[in-house]
Amino acid sequence: MLITVLWLCTLCVVLARPELNYKERTFTKWELDEYKAEVKELIYFGLDEYLGKGFPYDEIRPISCKPKTRNFKDLYDTGTNDVLGNFTTTLIDSLTTVAVLGDRDRFKSLVDLVDSTYPNGFDMDSTVQVFETTIRIIGGLLSSHLYATDPSKKVYLGKKDYNGCLLKLAKDMGDRLLPSYLTKTGLPVPRINLKYKFHGITPDLVNENNAAALSCPMFEFTLLSYLTHDAKYEEITKYAFKKTWDLRSEIGLVPMSFNPQYSYSFGGVTGIGASIDSFYEYALKGSILFDDNYLLDVWHSSYDAIRTHAKEDWYFNTIGTRDGHKATNWVDSLSAFFPGLQVLAGNIEDSVYQHMLFLKLWDTFGGIPERWMMDGIYSFRPLELPWYPLRPEFVESTYFLYRATKDPFYLNVGYRILQDFKFRFKKECGFGGMQDLISGEPQDRMETFVLSETLKYLYLLFDEENEIHADRGNIIFSTEAHPMWITYEMKRDYNEKKFFTDKTYLEHLEEVQLFDWDKKLRDNNEKNKELLNKYADVLKRINKFRNKTKEELSGLMKEKKEELEENGIVESHNAEIGHSQFKDVCKVSKYRQNDAGFSFSNIMSSFKRISEPERIFNTTLIKPNYLDDYAPFEFDKQFYDRWCPRNASSSLAATTLPFDIVLELPGQYELYQYPNGTVNAMKLGNKRKLRLERITRGDIDVYGEFVSDADFSGVNWDLVRQGNAKYENGTALKNNKSLYRVVKIDGVVIPRKQMLFVNSTLFKEVVSFEELYEDPEILHKRDILRAFGVNKDGYLIFNDTVVSNCKII
Repeated sequence: MLITVLWLCTLCVVLARPELNYKERTFTKWELDEYKAEVKELIYFGLDEYLGKGFPYDEIRPISCKPKTRNFKDLYDTGTNDVLGNFTTTLIDSLTTVAVLGDRDRFKSLVDLVDSTYPNGFDMDSTVQVFETTIRIIGGLLSSHLYATDPSKKVYLGKKDYNGCLLKLAKDMGDRLLPSYLTKTGLPVPRINLKYKFHGITPDLVNENNAAALSCPMFEFTLLSYLTHDAKYEEITKYAFKKTWDLRSEIGLVPMSFNPQYSYSFGGVTGIGASIDSFYEYALKGSILFDDNYLLDVWHSSYDAIRTHAKEDWYFNTIGTRDGHKATNWVDSLSAFFPGLQVLAGNIEDSVYQHMLFLKLWDTFGGIPERWMMDGIYSFRPLELPWYPLRPEFVESTYFLYRATKDPFYLNVGYRILQDFKFRFKKECGFGGMQDLISGEPQDRMETFVLSETLKYLYLLFDEENEIHADRGNIIFSTEAHPMWITYEMKRDYNEKKFFTDKTYLEHLEEVQLFDWDKKLRDNNEKNKELLNKYADVLKRINKFRNKTKEELSGLMKEKKEELEENGIVESHNAEIGHSQFKDVCKVSKYRQNDAGFSFSNIMSSFKRISEPERIFNTTLIKPNYLDDYAPFEFDKQFYDRWCPRNASSSLAATTLPFDIVLELPGQYELYQYPNGTVNAMKLGNKRKLRLERITRGDIDVYGEFVSDADFSGVNWDLVRQGNAKYENGTALKNNKSLYRVVKIDGVVIPRKQMLFVNSTLFKEVVSFEELYEDPEILHKRDILRAFGVNKDGYLIFNDTVVSNCKII
């Protein structure tokens, strides 16, 4: 009788709480709510441990349970001091995480704690990195201020419970960091002392700054301008962003590192990871948040350039900025953010590929190593930098891919990361990553981004009903995962009330603009000698610039700028800026087919190359001994049995050897990809890269399919002309046993059985294919495609072989 009663009581509890009755990895609402609650518990555990044992210092050591402080004795310990200013970084960086949780009471208590801790602002003797302090401190304060003052948010405090202290502190910090921009070039130096500016700072601490740090404070500082109506923050930092972009190479690539005083670059390499990652991120995100067409143009052009020269199937190379050639053999952890950015740009298909490689790294090493050597020659040392400090980038991209596709594959990734946080990374007083992923040595540090970013994105992955997901505004996550938004009223008020009255920064901005124009004149001195002579007196007066009155400066600038515009040396203020861009088609991704009630994971059923990275990188994807029982995310039995259809299969390993052709072409560049995958090269100027594969019957192509007779049917083997050789119309090609295919152009994949069309206007003299066919010598005279021929149907010929999917129209 007692057993029956207990059983009935248990049944009543299960019926009342359906979340106790779910099957794991079905990802029902009740299961997701359970994971969301677990992440919330982890967040509060880490925050409480910091407040109890680390506050008022910047971080907590999770193993030794002691504060992690800046190195007060060694100014040159930049690895520590750049991010630890002794200004309670973890507290300020975590405010928005509590706001995202929707916990108003806790949010208010933390805002009050910040207010009472800094009654006089950040008046402290700390030399810090400008970029890191901007994204963590200014970004955290501004985003929290938005939450505190927006009535539509759950943690809204209102005037009764909030005195505006967060915005005041953000402005105070902004004023302490902004002098870093007072250089000859207008580019910021990397470090500044919050109290004494540059007193005591030696030249070696400020003579090099990376592209992200030079350009990206623009995002937070522009929002600061919107909220304070003081335009100096936007004008000064956006000038530095534009200047950084202007320093790109002839093929559109921005170097990673510069001297900010003289604007010359170091090393001449670039990529998408450390030192330049946020440049791409804030070009796109800034264009959305601020409705800025200039930033959108920068995004399109910079993305085109990096995709053209650096993109492989599974990752982006680090390359030389002048020639686009591969410069290193490693992938770094910070580049794991890029798939999430590609989702925001609408390029979901490629994002899936880029994300998959980082998943394989976690499968193998139990985290994302700071630097992984991809080539087999490094198999003895696959991790050049073997630590993983719980960085957020992989979790961030997982979150964005799930929001875009709703594929349970990404929920499963989040589930595994959650288990790792609960059982591998959770320490006595917080969360610690791995100092060495090969040996399993733990790391006694919890950086602020663990609570600000990593766990925030993990929470949002499981929280389908979060107010961020229901908001129809333009909420954008900063690079530190602080939600930012601008309402119509904020934009209107800024446009009506903004001011720029700070004489120091007004005159500085005018000065650096004059010097920039002077440099343009000198760089063009051969064709502008007459103009230089005319302005010899102006150039002399520049040396006495600071003695000029504001009125004299304005007249001088206007006079000189108009003359430069007339001579085409600088663009008119109102002129449209022409940038190359790849026009992405707005379409529903093929990976997003089931928003609810889905039966299978689309990745598990449709992504046939899911096992390819292990085969390609088998010499460096070597699992450490202590992780022998660590199962891959995608083949975890519970997930695999539930979400992978029985007829799913991986593609075959390719037997062809694709190769790249780089074309140096005159003119502009424009590609358009249609929803079916067909690509139209409407304009194909500048430096372009085509990847070709040669196929014969029986080969396995790069798409993992057998090459059959059907791939050769309908091919016209007649040649019009080839290179410098002259052929009579109707001459048959000698080689008709093989074909070429273009499988990629500038990093854009051309799907199997789809076409690349090249407009005949590329050849200037030719306006149609018919005209080209009638006079083959027209094409012969052009250098741009000297290696190619064309057959009667307009298909390109390369090495006496038809390129079966590339046609001139």
